[in-house]
Amino acid sequence: MSGVDVAERPRPEPSDLTRPFWEAAREHRLVRQVCDACGRGFFTPQIACPRCLSTAWTWTPSTGRGTVYSATVVHRAPYPGFTSPYHVVMVDLEEDWTMLSNLVGTGEAPVAIGSAVEVDWLELEDEITLPVFRPADEGSGR
Repeated sequence: MSGVDVAERPRPEPSDLTRPFWEAAREHRLVRQVCDACGRGFFTPQIACPRCLSTAWTWTPSTGRGTVYSATVVHRAPYPGFTSPYHVVMVDLEEDWTMLSNLVGTGEAPVAIGSAVEVDWLELEDEITLPVFRPADEGSGR
């Protein structure tokens, strides 16, 4: 996979708040928090809803399908374990939430804003799987 040295890539450190996200990712399920009070979906994990400040929320599945809202190609890696160039994208997901991640499967070609993408999975080790995105396979019906 271009842009990723899996052996050297920094690992996230799950906390009590983020552990359900990482457990779902390990099972190749993308989840986000949804506020029980106002219905807003949000990511990154927060203790309270950023809209209404309710602390009542539920981890809810996502289809993992969306469109590229913003994209850049990083040509100078900030840390060991990232082989440049690599793509960073903000993805607007179908359920009305946004996620920052890597884009894979495009080589060095830039991605167009508005391009359809779908979640894929980067296995770092048994305990850590990262959600990444790749161009959507229009023929898959996904």
